[in-house]
Amino acid sequence: MELPSKIISQPIIGKMIFKFLKRKALKTLEMSLDKTLEKQRGMLELKFKRMERTDIGRKLGVHRWVKLQNLPMTDYSFYEPLFYNPTSSAFMYHLEDYIKMRTSGTAGKEKWFLMPKDELKKAVYETFIPLLFIVFHDGEKSTLEYGDTLYANVAPRPFTSGFMGAETAKYGLINIVPNLNLLYHDKVNYFILNHEKIDGALILTSALISQIIPSIKKPIKLKGLGLLDSQVAEVYKKEIEEFTGAIPKSAYYSTETFVCSLPSVQYPLGFMFDWRRGTFEFLPVRDGEEKEPIEIDQVKVGDFYQLIFTSFISELTRYKTKDCFKCVAKGDDILGVDYPIFKLYSRLEKTISLQNFTRISEDELLTAFQNTKISFIDFTARVEIEGGLEYLVIYVEPAEDISAEDIREAIHEQLYRGDKDYQDLVDFFGYTPLKIHLVPKGVFTKYLEGKIAAVPKVDRIKMREAEFEKILKIMKEKMK
Repeated sequence: MELPSKIISQPIIGKMIFKFLKRKALKTLEMSLDKTLEKQRGMLELKFKRMERTDIGRKLGVHRWVKLQNLPMTDYSFYEPLFYNPTSSAFMYHLEDYIKMRTSGTAGKEKWFLMPKDELKKAVYETFIPLLFIVFHDGEKSTLEYGDTLYANVAPRPFTSGFMGAETAKYGLINIVPNLNLLYHDKVNYFILNHEKIDGALILTSALISQIIPSIKKPIKLKGLGLLDSQVAEVYKKEIEEFTGAIPKSAYYSTETFVCSLPSVQYPLGFMFDWRRGTFEFLPVRDGEEKEPIEIDQVKVGDFYQLIFTSFISELTRYKTKDCFKCVAKGDDILGVDYPIFKLYSRLEKTISLQNFTRISEDELLTAFQNTKISFIDFTARVEIEGGLEYLVIYVEPAEDISAEDIREAIHEQLYRGDKDYQDLVDFFGYTPLKIHLVPKGVFTKYLEGKIAAVPKVDRIKMREAEFEKILKIMKEKMK
């Protein structure tokens, strides 16, 4: 059970509590997977008992004895009307007991969530603080000490990370720097100027690779390192370890799930889901096959899954996230747990995510081309990493005589003017996250001629790697 932050923030008591947490924080995870599943069933029953009297509960068919698998799966559209126009009869708690949080939307459209304040408090105390102990784990023990300085380059409130940072700071167990309300560039400069005073960091890999390492130029020494963009981190893992002297770690969190996972030590950049946050179901991701969700004890190493999340505290029930995970192991021997270890693989929706700031859809790109009056045969867009930064790279076959630079400038202007999240990305990072490659005439026509499908078409977003290789092969042939 959480302790009052005012008591913990007193140095003498805080040090005692810190020692207790350091000794006991991970003990709960030593419970076997079978036992956690049994406990979860009881926690789920308590939620359903509270929820059965609400409008949301009745709409879903919730009652205290219902089986989770018999309830429908949901997405944001189910909850959206009530998040924007909440009524007391719809929710389990008084409306003043909720916080309103923003998440990055699609095509610049903001999304807002209502989450119980109690969920934030418990997620920080039960999951985020243990997460920090693991981030500071050197393979033998946690090196986090009372009063250590943690650098966090995360978004401020009303984003999830801002709420978590503020709640953690209340306890006074560690010193969190800099002010979360600073602009991105100012936070980066803070690290560059004060890295010798920083013990650990929660940061984007892209910031390390593109700005911090080139500025500092020599290796530094961190006790802990949590990376917020694990897919980029996989590419630069060796360079990061050499520069920071720390084992990079990562975890999964989102507005919908809060912080719901803990890093793995044995498998860097992998993580395990924290059974105290909710029930985690997994929908196998296999082409052409309709599969039913499975429980966490049924996942297989090497397979890919879509996460379906049910909170024990909030109204979110069987919520289909848009994220795809790969199971990489069963258990972490260093932490002494038998839970499956996952890594974030990709987004499932037909959008391109850049630096977790913006998600750009096919429709948004088509609108941009239409507004610029640039005619084209076809295009395919993908994310490519250069210098630690993610770029939206468009391979386009123009129908007119125009340079790649002219297309880049025109599309960039459209996205910057019409997509607030894209604008924030450009302003915060100080770069243009768009590149254009011209495709020779006839490439897409030849590609479609060899494509076996009921309706042959070019996947403009998230083309499979094997299909993209075919495009590249045809391009090379045309350029001979």
